[in-house]
Amino acid sequence: MSTVEVVLSPLFLDNNKILTKAPYNIVVIDVLRATTSICTAFMNGAKEIIPLQNEAETYEYKNKGYILAAEKDGIKLPHADLGNSADEFTVEKIKNKSIAYFTTNGTKTILKAHSLAPVYLGSFLNIKILSDYLIKDKKPVVIVSSGWKDYPNIEDTLCAGAFVQYLLLNEYYCLEDSANIALDLWELAKNNLDTYIKKASHYKRLHDKLNLSYIVPYSLQLNIAQVIPYFDGAKIINIF
Repeated sequence: MSTVEVVLSPLFLDNNKILTKAPYNIVVIDVLRATTSICTAFMNGAKEIIPLQNEAETYEYKNKGYILAAEKDGIKLPHADLGNSADEFTVEKIKNKSIAYFTTNGTKTILKAHSLAPVYLGSFLNIKILSDYLIKDKKPVVIVSSGWKDYPNIEDTLCAGAFVQYLLLNEYYCLEDSANIALDLWELAKNNLDTYIKKASHYKRLHDKLNLSYIVPYSLQLNIAQVIPYFDGAKIINIF
């Protein structure tokens, strides 16, 4: 049997005893919106996605001819081709294309996590297919919530809990409380996700300030994406 654990904020990656138990696999989650959009991009035929660390890199990759998807504090950058909502990653715009991607939380978490272990990208959209792949690999799994500017958040914790539930049904077990916190939140909310998600600060930000809450119901759909996004250190590819 292998363990499944949850890191509630990327800040905790700096000093986390769980992460000394190598080898293991990391699943990075950013439900609203990066990892949901990444899954959607691969559903629609994207070739690869390059996660960027800072805003300065967005100009560099734009000049290289990449499709640029970029936002800061939830707002699409003026020079970007796409923002950070899944509905922008359409077949017409991204099929067979290389995308450079910069977001407030998700891409930074992906890059940070990669220094520790192999990184896969998870969302509600691909829980089953990604979990089944990890189960076959038999390594411990560490699920990392991207959160919001290093604060834990509701939506990523909920999704982490859904992953935990599935893995516990397949011979995984928890050692630390963070996984059970995520699992309990998922159990509390899973039958009424559309209502519960409205407690999330980022839902309120998308709804009240950015007029982007329309993407939330899509982001809460379970297992509609047959994709396994994997970050190889240079680019994210779909290995399914």
